Amino acid sequence: MDRVLIGAAGEWPDEATWQPLINAADFIIAADAGAEQMAARKINADIILGDMDSLAVDDVSKHPDAEVINMPWQNDSDLVKALHWVAEDERFPETIHIDIVGIEGGRPDHALGAYAALFESPSPNTILHLQDWQATAVTEGCEFHCSSGAIVSLFAIGQVKGLSIQGLKYEMKDENMDFSSLGLHNQGMGKMARITVSEGRLLLLREV
Repeated sequence: MDRVLIGAAGEWPDEATWQPLINAADFIIAADAGAEQMAARKINADIILGDMDSLAVDDVSKHPDAEVINMPWQNDSDLVKALHWVAEDERFPETIHIDIVGIEGGRPDHALGAYAALFESPSPNTILHLQDWQATAVTEGCEFHCSSGAIVSLFAIGQVKGLSIQGLKYEMKDENMDFSSLGLHNQGMGKMARITVSEGRLLLLREV
């Protein structure tokens, strides 16, 4: 298997964003009440998992072929539980591509927790898909094509050392950065962008 989609219970982006992800997914996971969001969009989940504290029985019945896994412990969010489940299942390689939708809206702590979950993912190829935006964790480096004028923001999670940015409007070479607004609102130049760090972790948010 190459791609997993995890659907959470928050607001989903529009169909133009989530439908291609559904089409590309080899396996679909509903994180707790994400099953309700999927049922409303006629998406069939392969697995429904979580603490089941916000999931109606009727929503489960709309996924007749799904395996239901109750994870009642409260130390992890349902999204993190889904990520850990992927990490422990031998069918998925360490480099599995994980797409996540349904994390917008609602409480601000839940939203921040979804960004934090990127750093708990078993795979470096994990993307939060938002309305017109994507968020990823950067621990070593990444490359992506960035449209001219598209906004790219970087936030250091703790201290980052040896940060280099190429292919964006504001470039950097071997700089250090702490959690601050320093990386806010860079811009694409219509070409490949490359971001690398020698030490530390970055949260990358970019307009798509």
